[in-house]
Amino acid sequence: MRNEVEGRLWLGKEKHAFLGHGRMELLRLIDETGSISKAAKAMKMSYKAAWDAVDAMNNLAEKPLVERVTGGKGGGGTRLTDYGREVVETFRILEEEHERFLHNLSRRINEKDGHLRLLNSMSMRISARNQLAGEVVRIERGAVNSQITLHLKGGHPLTATITNDSLSELDISTGSSLYALFKANALLLSTDMSLRLGVENRFEGIVERIERGSVNHDVIVSLDGGARLCAQLGTQALESLALEVGMEVAAFCKASQIMIGIY
Repeated sequence: MRNEVEGRLWLGKEKHAFLGHGRMELLRLIDETGSISKAAKAMKMSYKAAWDAVDAMNNLAEKPLVERVTGGKGGGGTRLTDYGREVVETFRILEEEHERFLHNLSRRINEKDGHLRLLNSMSMRISARNQLAGEVVRIERGAVNSQITLHLKGGHPLTATITNDSLSELDISTGSSLYALFKANALLLSTDMSLRLGVENRFEGIVERIERGSVNHDVIVSLDGGARLCAQLGTQALESLALEVGMEVAAFCKASQIMIGIY
């Protein structure tokens, strides 16, 4: 049976869902019909829900995406602004790139020795939280495996280990733009800023927020330059570290636990 990696693209702003496929379809229909009521009917949603979605988008966007039109031959209606049309087109391009990325991951996990086979056991929520873009700055090829080093946002180095076959199949070279993916529970945290472990990746950051669950808890660590890491800790580990928002922490991750995707 063939494995498939699936996911939906959402853009967020200020911790709020901003743009997704459904909202883009609503904007497209408003542009096509010139009427929010007709667009809502086509989407099988209420008129109020459609306006709520439009208001939320307008509030979070730099400029209004939808505007009312009064008077005229048709007696008024709604239409997209020029900026709204630009956003719709940009999102279409992003969706195409997102689909291409998921296709590449699906192809890799179905190869006999695909390094990304581990994605089959990961939830998309965890995958998305630790999906970091970077540029390859160094490749160290070994007999079977290679270590590649990426520079993340802010210049932070990240090292991943992949097979030489994967290196060739993905056509990775210095300067390539890649995604580094790893599970939240692959990240170890310490409040001892002098600690050094025998792992390839060490980051220093600030605890931005703690999302508590019934069993496991997500700790979001902000790095200089804007990159964010998500670590998943059990209750005992969280309490023993006595973590608080604003606290400085060191984060560690093995190169062998990081997977690579192209975009």
